[in-house]
Amino acid sequence: MVDKSEMEMQEAAPTKVIDILPASIEAEIMKAKRQRMALEKLFSELLVQGTDFDRVPGTDKPTLLKSGGELLCQVFHLAPGKADIIQATEDFETGTFSYMVGVPIIHRDSGALMAYGIGAANSKEPKYRYRNAENDGEKIKVENPDPAGQQNTLVKMAAKRAFIDGVLKATGASRMFTQDMEDFVVPEKASSNQIGFIKHLLEGMTNEEMLKKLGEMLGRDVRWDSFTREEASKVIDELKQDKNQTANQNTGTQNKKSKQASKYKCEDCGADITETVAKYSKENYGRHLCMKCQKKQKEEDINPEPFEFPDETPPF
Repeated sequence: MVDKSEMEMQEAAPTKVIDILPASIEAEIMKAKRQRMALEKLFSELLVQGTDFDRVPGTDKPTLLKSGGELLCQVFHLAPGKADIIQATEDFETGTFSYMVGVPIIHRDSGALMAYGIGAANSKEPKYRYRNAENDGEKIKVENPDPAGQQNTLVKMAAKRAFIDGVLKATGASRMFTQDMEDFVVPEKASSNQIGFIKHLLEGMTNEEMLKKLGEMLGRDVRWDSFTREEASKVIDELKQDKNQTANQNTGTQNKKSKQASKYKCEDCGADITETVAKYSKENYGRHLCMKCQKKQKEEDINPEPFEFPDETPPF
């Protein structure tokens, strides 16, 4: 138990102010500029896209790959230290396996610790949780039946991510690169069945009209080979909903016309007629007639049947 007097002395003790400014700010700025120029030179002259770094759709910076991290270590005289498993979860009943790994980044010449990277991987990530399979010729995703068989892969992936994280911190390259692309799940492309159904729902449109409408729905320029499975599902749902609404509206209009027509009937043939036809017929023919009977009445008015005089011959 801390004595009251000791607490008062601790509270009364002056707080030490730490000056974080370097002795020569100009020298540090020049050093930072040289490091930035070195990274830019490495990026443009040494690192190879697809091998040392890559670009993932939806990210504004290229992603640093393992080989690129090793090149940066070579140039800046760095080396990864021993990887440590910081945290591990292994549940064989639920198939949940998770590992967090730490990797120190050491300066080779001095042995100084430059950074400490942290990475994690688990069996619930989509790339480890699911496996590709085929069902009636259609590619589908199924649950991985043996998640425990990926323990070694998960530990290595966590260590790899920790290594990339440490290199980015030690070299200051995070301003140019983001984390390893293994952290990203590349969206799955739409199936041929989905594309075919979308074209069926847009039947009657040209190809250009279809793509224009789909682009308006998704808010971007689209091609048939650029659809993701998720986007295709969204488009199909919206198109089906629009089609159902149109069908309901047409049915409602037909019912309305049917009800309207049932109020009036042709006085000659008994057929249903609309209010407009009934009004016109009343004004021109003095009674309610359908279009066919109006035509017949008009012909009779133009060519009336000859009048036959009664036979006035007296009977014998």
